[in-house]
Amino acid sequence: MGVLSHMPLVVLLALLSVFFLAAFTQAVHALFIATRREVSPARVIFAYEMLIVVHLALACCTANSASRGFVVLLAQFRPYAFPLDALLWVNLAIAAFGLALAIAKRRPVMTLEIVLIALCTPPIISLLGDNCVYLFILDAAFFLFRTSAGLVLDIRHVSDSITQLSLIGALDNLPEGLVWANGNGRIQYMNDAMRADLASLGFATDLSETSGLWADLGDMAREKSGKVLPEGIRLEVSPDKTCLFMRDKVSLRGVRCHRLVAVDVTGEEALNRELEEANGLLRMANDELRESLAHVQSVAQDEAIVRMKARVHDTIGQRLSILHRFLEAENPTPEALGEVKRLAGSIVDDLSEPETPDRASQLDSIVGAFALIGIEVCVKGSLPEDDDAASVFVNTVREAATNAAKHAQAKHVDVNISRIGNVTLLRVVNDGMPAPANLRMGCGIPGMRRAAEAIGGTFDVSSNDPFTIEVHLERPESAPAPSVRAVYEKELS
Repeated sequence: MGVLSHMPLVVLLALLSVFFLAAFTQAVHALFIATRREVSPARVIFAYEMLIVVHLALACCTANSASRGFVVLLAQFRPYAFPLDALLWVNLAIAAFGLALAIAKRRPVMTLEIVLIALCTPPIISLLGDNCVYLFILDAAFFLFRTSAGLVLDIRHVSDSITQLSLIGALDNLPEGLVWANGNGRIQYMNDAMRADLASLGFATDLSETSGLWADLGDMAREKSGKVLPEGIRLEVSPDKTCLFMRDKVSLRGVRCHRLVAVDVTGEEALNRELEEANGLLRMANDELRESLAHVQSVAQDEAIVRMKARVHDTIGQRLSILHRFLEAENPTPEALGEVKRLAGSIVDDLSEPETPDRASQLDSIVGAFALIGIEVCVKGSLPEDDDAASVFVNTVREAATNAAKHAQAKHVDVNISRIGNVTLLRVVNDGMPAPANLRMGCGIPGMRRAAEAIGGTFDVSSNDPFTIEVHLERPESAPAPSVRAVYEKELS
């Protein structure tokens, strides 16, 4: 051990400084280890880290004693001094403890430090002779790096870990207001957001208790435009902020406390107002649509009356013309007189007979009727010549347009009638709102389907945007049946 006294003084002083710095840093690192809750087993690892502090302290005492030129190296603790030859055997015990820990924790990375600690024993130092200086330099460099790196990781771990101070800081930075009060109403904690909200409502910024606070908030809500709801009190804190105050009971450190939370619901409040306005507009639109449909029905009834008047006028006028011609004849025959009697007696029968409808006129009536309520029905193409098919097409257009106005709030309905060979296609599309995914079939769509299938056609509905109804009819056209008016005109000619 006396060979250490022959080392250069500069080297010994440098080793003394490095070992002292490493010992201090290692002690701080060990204290950080002791405060960690997630380290397991914490006591064993803390004990090993403190033993490394002992190793570095012995190395520091060795460098200090050698720098003074003592032949026998001593660890001086005034007024006592102990020979280092005996104390350095502690390094062997530290190495054995570290080896057991490395095996138990499966940490092969500890091999180098265990070897260095084991080499710092009297037999190895004596065996190395003058070369032991390199052992101490290597030991000092390694543990300075180890303790410095450990301290950096400790600082990073502390900055990333959750502590009571970090929890308080997080609560202070919450956008929601938060306050806890004990059973007597004394405030235990209040964050900045709650303090600002209460100050905006006129409460003191140094509020220390919450007795009567909930009742005061309720009175403010009733006096202003707020609302007292089952879930809490909705109150306008400022012109650009609305909060929902809620309260409940929680346990804080084992003590039952009252908690008051203020949640910013400004966006939700604005959305609710927009929804209320939209609902009001929808109610007005529904009322207008109901009135318009009633007007359409009234117009349809008026048109039916007009058609009946025209039919009565035509039928009676035709019969009167025949009677007039008969009275002007010079020599009417008995056969002609019988025919005149038959025609005169058939007026009531002809008026009671269902009129063969003009499908094109019906389609025009549909277009005109829906135009009265601002819905444009645009028809392209012509109806089939077959009356049954034309009737189905007209009724389909009427039902589709009615559904578009009633359910989709459409403003435009396109009706396209096309024919390719023996196939006639009716396609009705509207620009209204798309149908919901779970489209419920009422009576209209099944009725249109049955009518289309009754004449040998197919009926398809596409609820995608835009809502589309199609009727496919594949059969040759037939000539329309002659009307009653045409029969009479033929007889008169």
